[in-house]
Amino acid sequence: MNKPIYLSLRESFSKDIYMPTCGVVAAPTVALEISSPDDVKKLTSDMPPQNLLIHIDDDLSVLSENGQTVCSLYDMILLCERCVPIICFESKLAADRLAEFCDRNNICDAIICTSYSNADILKYAYEKMPLLRGMLDCREEHPDIEELPSYCVSHEAVAVILSSEDAIAENIHSLSQRFIHVMCEDTFGFDSAACEGANGIITKSPDKGYAFLSLFPENSFLRRRNLFAHKGFQNNGKYSENTISGVVAAAENYFDGAEIDVKLTSDNIPVVMHNTNTKGLFDCEVAVTEESDYAFLSSLRRIDFENESIDKFEDLMFAMKPHKNTPVLIELKPSAKYNKVEELVRLTDEILRDEKAQKNCICIMGSLAPGLKYVHKHLPYLPVSHCEGGKTIPQAPESRSEAEDRLYRVALITEGCAAGYNCEDTCINRLFNEYAKFRMLTVFPWSRSWTLSPSKWEVNGPSNDQTYISGYDAWTTDHGEKYLDMPIAIELADTLDTEHPIAYLRFRDGHKELSACSLMKTGEHRALLSYTIDLHFGDSYTIYSKPFDI
Repeated sequence: MNKPIYLSLRESFSKDIYMPTCGVVAAPTVALEISSPDDVKKLTSDMPPQNLLIHIDDDLSVLSENGQTVCSLYDMILLCERCVPIICFESKLAADRLAEFCDRNNICDAIICTSYSNADILKYAYEKMPLLRGMLDCREEHPDIEELPSYCVSHEAVAVILSSEDAIAENIHSLSQRFIHVMCEDTFGFDSAACEGANGIITKSPDKGYAFLSLFPENSFLRRRNLFAHKGFQNNGKYSENTISGVVAAAENYFDGAEIDVKLTSDNIPVVMHNTNTKGLFDCEVAVTEESDYAFLSSLRRIDFENESIDKFEDLMFAMKPHKNTPVLIELKPSAKYNKVEELVRLTDEILRDEKAQKNCICIMGSLAPGLKYVHKHLPYLPVSHCEGGKTIPQAPESRSEAEDRLYRVALITEGCAAGYNCEDTCINRLFNEYAKFRMLTVFPWSRSWTLSPSKWEVNGPSNDQTYISGYDAWTTDHGEKYLDMPIAIELADTLDTEHPIAYLRFRDGHKELSACSLMKTGEHRALLSYTIDLHFGDSYTIYSKPFDI
């Protein structure tokens, strides 16, 4: 019997993952798929892969592309000192033996993967290995991208491997809106896969992938960031927080999603409300939300918004039915004193199953019992995320070890629900995000305004800019109006003068504007166009076109 690979579950997170010098914000992970014995040598090179795809059989032997045994899984994991393994299998027997293997060797920092057609086996395996994260290999399939997020979530997957034909920018963005990470092969070149915005790229030559990424200057964006409206789109005070009008406005202004808070009234009506009481929001004596019935609360009028009262959650979801491309992030927010998580989850399920309601949602909850695992069990079709912040929050990590400590803790508190991480922006940073991306953990912070919204731009504007360029999968802010008019992509014009390149800048609402761009050569006969965008407090970032031949 071999000795355990790790002394503890925490130690399995202690990986000195290779980090090249790179100006790309949240650069795609560089992954290697073991297809022959020669590939094993790349794990001990000066530039090893950051993720490693391992295919195993029922005996836990690592297989080559032609089905020959390369080595044992035990020996392969010993080589994963600088990468996070993705372990692929296709049978329940392999899942059972892998679960025993992970338990015996204290492994909780790994991804488990099955093919799209074997998704039920992934779900079976996840029940036995709830600390791991799941992935579906869709390369042999061409799944419906619109239906894929719900399919993934219901089968315990947080990531997919798409064929290069399917891994285009529009599909990747659609999946990322629902917290699904995308990995693909570099079939058309590493540069093409990277500029489509993939989270990870499978390549035979990790060194060439790193060389491409090293070409970019600081604060380069290769994929679009999701911009979520915090408590709906408040538009610098034009709309009140947590209202139907503000959430619909978020959709109409092309946000990637809108976050809301849901509480129960004393007569068990789910309403869209963040605060414990009406202080500062409604023109009335202070009343506790969960001690008041809906008839009373609906009679109140908001300060500075005489036509706005308190909205039913049901009515909001009905109003968002026409806006299926704008996910609603539903934070279940029962207070600890009146804890009614079970009732709130049950009613949420009833509302979302109504044909008149929007289905494209994400569910968020903090540390209240019975917990996120309960929420996931009863809302199995929704991506879920753990919320953390407020008065007692951890500080942003300053070292790799501190980042890994946080990731290990997140793995424990989200056990059994493959959840994302929704936290206050002050408790994470770019360092944390770099180590989170190798584990395919969706990280989406919220900016500081956890009492009354909107927060003050003159106070919180600089931190908003910093959050924007930190590379998180998404970001929830009160100040979305400051970022809506920034271009999200560069599209080549029909003809291109490489001396004085002109291209189309594409914006969130779909309109395009011709603009002068810069040419960046990535090879002797290969180039990209770039465009630099200034933020509000001295920072800037650069977006790029898809690569082309010159």
